[in-house]
Amino acid sequence: MQKSLLRGLLAALILTSGMVAAEDFIIYDRMDYVGKPDLTKDKLSKVFLVYESELVKPDPAGKRKHGVLDLQRIRELARQSHKEGYRTISTDIESWFSNKGGQLLTPDQLASDFGQMYKIFKQENPRAFSCNYGLPTESYEAVLNKWREFSKRRQQATASCDYLNPVFYIADPDLKGWERDVQTTVKEIRQRFPNKQIIGYLWPQYYSAAQSPHFKKFIDAKTWRTMLEISHKYMDGVIIWSDKRDDKNQIVKWSDPRVQTMMKETRDFITSRGNEIKVEGLVKPK
Repeated sequence: MQKSLLRGLLAALILTSGMVAAEDFIIYDRMDYVGKPDLTKDKLSKVFLVYESELVKPDPAGKRKHGVLDLQRIRELARQSHKEGYRTISTDIESWFSNKGGQLLTPDQLASDFGQMYKIFKQENPRAFSCNYGLPTESYEAVLNKWREFSKRRQQATASCDYLNPVFYIADPDLKGWERDVQTTVKEIRQRFPNKQIIGYLWPQYYSAAQSPHFKKFIDAKTWRTMLEISHKYMDGVIIWSDKRDDKNQIVKWSDPRVQTMMKETRDFITSRGNEIKVEGLVKPK
C-alpha cells in the first residue's frame, strides 16, 4: 500500500514536458572487469574517474574529520588527465555530504573546495569537463526523502561542475519504478541546472544493497537494453561502471558470458541509434 501511494505521488510530481535529452548520446566505459580491452571501436568513450582516496587526505591540523583536499595529488592527476588525452573527468568524493564524527561541512566549504579542485583541473587540462559522482536514486523513498535532503548538499558541489553525474544503479527488476526514479531525478536536475548535461551512472549488476536477494547479480539482457533505452530517453549520456566482483564475491573476467551478454545488448543499442551516438576518444597534447 505504501509503495502504491509513493508511486502515485511520484507520478503526480512528474511533468513530461522538457524531459527529453538532446539528440546526441554518449556512453562512457568505466568497467573494471578483468581483461577488458579498449572499447573505443565499439563507440564507448573514455572517462577519467578519480576516487576519494586520491583526492582527499587527513587534515594535518586534525580539525576537519572529513579530511582536506590533497592539492599536490590533485594537480598531478589533472596533469595526468591532460597528458593521456582525457576530456571528461568524474571525481568520486562521497563522505563530504554526510555527518562524520559529529561534523557536517557547510555549504560554503563544499562550494569552495569543489570549486578549487575543478579550477586546478582546468588549469592543468584546459579541455577538462568535470563533475562529482552521485545523486541518490535508490528507491521511491530515496526519491521522496533522501533525495530532497541529500541533494541539497550535493548542489553545493554542482555549482562548479560542467555537467551532472547522478547515479541510477537499479536495486531490483522493477523497471517501471526505476524509470519513475529517473524521470523524477532528471526533472529536479533540469529545473535547477537547465543548461548542464546529465550523464548518469549505470551498473550492469544490481545494486549492492545488503540483504537484497538481487545483490550484485548481473542484470538480464532485456532489462539492460531497456535501461539503456530509458537512459537515452531522458539523459545526455551514461557512464557504465563496475567493480571486479559478482554476487558470490568472485572475480569477473571480461570473457565471462554474463559480461558478454551485457555487451551484446550495448552494441546492439549503439547500432540501433546510429549517428546519435557521440564518441569521445583520447586527444593527447602535441
